[in-house]
Amino acid sequence: MAIIIEVLNKQHKVTERHKFSQHRVALGRAYDNDVILYDKHICPHHAELVLDEEGQWILRDLASMNGSYLQPKQPLTEPQQLQSGQLCWLGEQAVRIYDDAHQVAPALPFNPLEQRLLRCGHLGLILLLLLFMLFEEVFHIWLAAPEQQQAQWSRSLVNLPLLLLVLTLWPAVLALWSKINQHEARFLPQLGITFIGLSVMAVWQALMVIMNFSFDGAAAINWLQEAGRLVILTLLLGANFYLAMQISVFKKMAMAFGLALLLSVQSLGLGFWFDESRQLAPQFDHSLLPLSFYLNTAVSAEDFAQSSNSLFEAAAKERQEQD
Repeated sequence: MAIIIEVLNKQHKVTERHKFSQHRVALGRAYDNDVILYDKHICPHHAELVLDEEGQWILRDLASMNGSYLQPKQPLTEPQQLQSGQLCWLGEQAVRIYDDAHQVAPALPFNPLEQRLLRCGHLGLILLLLLFMLFEEVFHIWLAAPEQQQAQWSRSLVNLPLLLLVLTLWPAVLALWSKINQHEARFLPQLGITFIGLSVMAVWQALMVIMNFSFDGAAAINWLQEAGRLVILTLLLGANFYLAMQISVFKKMAMAFGLALLLSVQSLGLGFWFDESRQLAPQFDHSLLPLSFYLNTAVSAEDFAQSSNSLFEAAAKERQEQD
């Protein structure tokens, strides 16, 4: 009867898997073992697995310094019979033992949602979204900066690469988290999902600006804007966590909603304390048109007085003609 030995890490994730058909399998740090373990607390010849006459595998500790265990706190003092799928420890190194007749779980079908999310990692889609966000940012700079302030344009354009670097940090953190937990990194899908979420957020923000202008700053539009941000952010984080974490869907969405709510509340709090509408001085809103469209070219006081007198004279002459 063949034996399968799985070497596990601290999180009990499989790092190695070996299969043997002989009746004795040696485990330890020495290179003449069948399974070579790298933990410094394991002896050169730590333990062995032996197939008895009844076809059962027996674990025997070879007088090792740190012992062998079938339970975390119960040292193995004499050879013990193992059951297929049983977990045991050699010092602090966890291993799991199977026989070749052990039943495995049935194959799982592809997850349709996961497959769709993975398609977000297509390089063409990522580049298209990147160009869209760059265009949106440059358009926003054009609205905010008058044509005369070339220095402001230069500073804003120089900050664009830094902005792109910041946008890649979140997908990189998620990919690193997945890698640490022995899962696929999936950096490109995470990057694509993040870019999609930010693009949808930009479109929603532009739509709310138009609606806010059309409804004369109605309070309901402001609440609708914040609710939309919360929904978009929850869906974005939920998709990120769906690929990065191996927990239930309910827990993933709960974490996404909690983090999105925390970010939204923080944004609302900062807006309450630093809201420009609370200042007495009038504030320029560049959401719809750039400043150069609102203001004419500066004129001298004499030219302004002459233009005003001409306007008054023309108005007085028109009234006399009507009388």
